[in-house]
Amino acid sequence: MRKILLSVLTALVCAVGLKAQSLSHSTYMIQRDLKDAETVERIDYELFDYIYLMAAPAWSKTDFTKGREAVLRELVTDFRYPSDGGRELVPYMIDRAHRAGTRVLLSFAGEGFLPKVSDEAQRGVFVEMMTAFVQKYGFDGIEVDWESEFDMKLHAQFLAEIRHALDRLERTEGRRMFLSTALHGWRVYTQELADKLSASVDWINIMTYDMGGGVWGKIPSHNTPMDGIRRDLARWNVFAKDKLCIGLANYGFIYENVLPGETAAEGLKKQGRYISYNAALPLIEGNWTAEYDADAQMNYYYNPERTGFITMDSQESLAVKVDWVRDEGFRGVFWWEYGYDLIPTEGKAKFRHHLIDPVARSLSASPAR
Repeated sequence: MRKILLSVLTALVCAVGLKAQSLSHSTYMIQRDLKDAETVERIDYELFDYIYLMAAPAWSKTDFTKGREAVLRELVTDFRYPSDGGRELVPYMIDRAHRAGTRVLLSFAGEGFLPKVSDEAQRGVFVEMMTAFVQKYGFDGIEVDWESEFDMKLHAQFLAEIRHALDRLERTEGRRMFLSTALHGWRVYTQELADKLSASVDWINIMTYDMGGGVWGKIPSHNTPMDGIRRDLARWNVFAKDKLCIGLANYGFIYENVLPGETAAEGLKKQGRYISYNAALPLIEGNWTAEYDADAQMNYYYNPERTGFITMDSQESLAVKVDWVRDEGFRGVFWWEYGYDLIPTEGKAKFRHHLIDPVARSLSASPAR
């Protein structure tokens, strides 16, 4: 009997542990979408564990060689967010998110990382400015989205210095400060560099989208193919899976006068463009034809003339991705980006989403890990 009871207790403990390890659910959000106080109030923060808010001051345009005090005064002390009714919108949004138990990380993204991070003195000013800004507005940490002119070793060093600065801020604030970064899925890390980065970040957002030619290549294909995601993530085994979050896209690409696998001689910039889920939906639900690709585990959507197509996730293809993330034991999923599938609602009701909401329901809105 004691053995049976022990087995039952062990099973219960394991079940509780599995629940505690539920997938995290996050999104990127752009500051310009916070148009007024009513918009801030209608966001359903309970959908997300973390929001990466792209609302950093204009750091890339600032000359960091002019000294610490001048930079901090310009980018932190004198900085103000747009207001509505005398209330700064971003801090109001952070407060609303915190009431729902959602953390908000300040996202530093865009061009211009390399020259500032390459110089040790400028890098030090950069890190101090970042943490001072986070402290001023009550953010829960920092997210770094360095894509162009990317240097893997400098990036890891930069993140290590940010982590040390956030550790100091944790002691001052008496609360947890998170650090994450976004990286392309096709990057390849050595074990040594992966270990250094892992020691600094709480998790990594792997951008498993923009995989099919986009508007920069010559041969269009799926934006988020499941077989391509599996292939890329196999190279990330130098990281613990609970350090990795997988990207979900509520946007895609629309192409004219070129079909999947064909070559656009002058490049796809002229024949392709980004398209949000909301903009694609009338076409997909209209007279465009869906054709399933068993390898990618998602559809192509062809126009009636079959001279062009859309590559876009659906609720069904996203369910496949989420199941795979769960089965593989990754940390969670995140969206690029919050507004592309937003459904306007009447009155002051919370905004809804065509794709985000079903995924959130499948994740049971689990607490952040």
